[in-house]
Amino acid sequence: MIDSIENGIQLAVTCGCTVIALCYGVLHKERMMIMLGLFYGVFFLGDVYWFLYMNFYDNASPRFYISYFSWYSAYLFLLLLLIYINVKSTDDYHFSIRPRYLFIPAFTFGMCAFYMQYGSYVSNIITAFLMTGLIWHAVYGLTYMHENPGQGNERRMLYVTILVFCGIEYALWTSSCFTAGNLYACIDILLSLSFVPFLPAVRKAVDK
Repeated sequence: MIDSIENGIQLAVTCGCTVIALCYGVLHKERMMIMLGLFYGVFFLGDVYWFLYMNFYDNASPRFYISYFSWYSAYLFLLLLLIYINVKSTDDYHFSIRPRYLFIPAFTFGMCAFYMQYGSYVSNIITAFLMTGLIWHAVYGLTYMHENPGQGNERRMLYVTILVFCGIEYALWTSSCFTAGNLYACIDILLSLSFVPFLPAVRKAVDK
């Protein structure tokens, strides 16, 4: 019962956010809001498949990769949005290895190795790459703001929102390794709520 409630909340939130983001993006011809809408929409589709399967068959889908591919695509849209904003808004942006950020892949691939004890190797490796990209570019944005005072303040909320979102995802995945009870459900509801701040965060970055 609690699984249905938490999944229903996430479906409602992602569906509503999809409509709002796409309508705003189309009406104002704003590419970043459209990309955000695609992030929401693809995540919503993955949730729909998972929700329907769990309610009809009361167990995890043997074709779990259908939802996973949707969620991977959602992460990719969010990553593309973040890269687009950084490229558009920063003077020194370039794709290069920055040694001071190597703690990020150390963390993401360390967690990947841990999760491999409980799940698919391929799935965890893909997730590690996508999460590395999201955290890396969010940290880059915050670092750029710190090094260039007065620049990029309108993007701060977006960078922080992405880091919070990634943190909640890791908390959710970690809790699933040890329990499927109330803790997991509470974190999943928190994840659902974490989708909402992306709307004002991206809009603030758009309306700079």
